[in-house]
Amino acid sequence: MDRKKALEILELPEDATIEDVEKRIQVLFRKFRNIEKDERGFTFRDIDDAYRMLKGIAFSDPEEEARKRYRREHPNPLFKLLRIDEEKARNFIYYYKWYALAIIAVIAIAVCFILSVVNRDDPDLKVLIAGRIYVENTELLAQKAEEEIETVKEAHVQNIYLTGEINTEADIAYQTKFTVELAAGNNDIFIIDEEKYFMLARQGAFIPVREFIGDPDAFGIDEKLNEDLIVAMDPEDGITYEPELYGIDVTDNKYLQDAGAVAERMIMAFGATGENRENAAAFAEMMLKVRP
Repeated sequence: MDRKKALEILELPEDATIEDVEKRIQVLFRKFRNIEKDERGFTFRDIDDAYRMLKGIAFSDPEEEARKRYRREHPNPLFKLLRIDEEKARNFIYYYKWYALAIIAVIAIAVCFILSVVNRDDPDLKVLIAGRIYVENTELLAQKAEEEIETVKEAHVQNIYLTGEINTEADIAYQTKFTVELAAGNNDIFIIDEEKYFMLARQGAFIPVREFIGDPDAFGIDEKLNEDLIVAMDPEDGITYEPELYGIDVTDNKYLQDAGAVAERMIMAFGATGENRENAAAFAEMMLKVRP
């Protein structure tokens, strides 16, 4: 996809700025809440791909290509740990070097905010919605949990939209926030896209469905419909793990639709470090008992 096609998909003029792109994508996210294709035949994936293309930064010369090959063969351990595309990060820093202090400030604010959330009086249910999932109203989902689950007095639901690119200070801030949440958030429930699901499941971030809730049939879960989500952990600890079902497809869930969730696929999983297991199980039951 080239810039011209991306602008056509987003219905933007040739002189559109990155701010125009950001504003337009929010409008289209809302538009695609309840449709699979627009009147021109474009899908949510087309919209997302166009958005990512317009935020991308191209950079190429022979010497730099040689350096890129070396970095691919000898990756920076920090970028590898954070699972950030090193080339995108380096290009961003190169083109936006005059904003370095502002970016550092954004990251610092994000980390301080997250730590303040982590260190405050903990809610009795923590739900993290992350990846290529946009949710218009997370408070609605939190309110529903507090109304439907007697033991939940305060539910904390947050949405971290990750484009998979590192092109703006917002991308860095969201990626930093997501990394801190994984390390110290102790989230009970994850609702994530397919890519993040397989990445985290293999790392041992989730509890198997059967271990967490018991018999899936009791929750109306058809394991055959979720068999593509069966995966074996591979945390590189020298142990061979049997494949397990770690997630449940909730793409068509009514509560998520009511909250304005837009995504190609949404998968619910149970955090291995969550501290409110009974409430998390009750939340899963609440989510699974409704149909679109």
